[in-house]
Amino acid sequence: MAINLDASTARIAWTTNGATAACHTGVHFALLHCTKGANLTAGDRSPAGRVKLFDAVELEGRVFLDATANEFDIGDRQIGMVQTTELMFYEFVYAGRRDTEGSCNLDLKAGFTANPSLDVQSGPGQTIDDKIFDFSTLLIDRVTTPKTGFNVKVRFGDHPHNAIPYRFQNGITKVRNFLALAARAQKFNVYLVTRANPTAPIEILGRFNWAADWIVEFAWSVRTGRPTATTRRVDILEGVFVKGARILPTRPPGSLSRARCRPPTSRTTTPSRRSTTAAARRCSGNPGAGRRASAPISSPDAVEHLVGESESDPLKIEPPAN
Repeated sequence: MAINLDASTARIAWTTNGATAACHTGVHFALLHCTKGANLTAGDRSPAGRVKLFDAVELEGRVFLDATANEFDIGDRQIGMVQTTELMFYEFVYAGRRDTEGSCNLDLKAGFTANPSLDVQSGPGQTIDDKIFDFSTLLIDRVTTPKTGFNVKVRFGDHPHNAIPYRFQNGITKVRNFLALAARAQKFNVYLVTRANPTAPIEILGRFNWAADWIVEFAWSVRTGRPTATTRRVDILEGVFVKGARILPTRPPGSLSRARCRPPTSRTTTPSRRSTTAAARRCSGNPGAGRRASAPISSPDAVEHLVGESESDPLKIEPPAN
């Protein structure tokens, strides 16, 4: 006899507790944030402070383990949660004060080598697997009714955000351009996963999708030298929970998947303070050129998920008009 996992009991619950996508104009930076747990003073200093104080979106995975031999612990069984992300669009547009100062379009999506990708940040000395199956995220409650076993909960949270500088140097006109548009949209899939031991195949018990997007325009005042933000659209969108998925093959040494995708290193610094490829930055002496994306913006109907399957996606996000 052994610990048997009852996959039919798998659930992922979603909680926001009032979190909403929003934009705040600080002294030096515009902040895209999710309201709950946001540090609105982060944009009042340079460099920007920490925007996220705590998670705005919280997810809790649940599953029952049947103790068929009256066990008092779950043994080598591991349960965790992992998130993948797909960038739909991720652009900052800067414009000059007059025609001769030109404009810039920063397309950060073009700087990511893989999309979708794992959205996992491991800590010092941790592997990606260590982070996903972190025992500290588990809450295990042994019960005897209606069956003897363990109610297991695993918790996961996120708070997408950006600190965007108001000014960007135009490399062609050699003058500063000013933030005119910030547009970011991401889809997320959160997976409840398990394996019998650290080297066993990984089973996906279920997945929950959600999304966040911001489309914000900025108008500058000559009198104050500060921008006013107008939100064209800001949303946190809840998707659906889907049970089950195929079992992933063993990947020595039992790794779940590749590490989190980051933009390749280059000398170009973007407003998100991450490196990106030179192709992702487009500056022009033409004041209207920066409003054209350096790569086509699209909203695909299918997402390539961690499980390697293409499936219908109920979350539709329309890109900003060029």
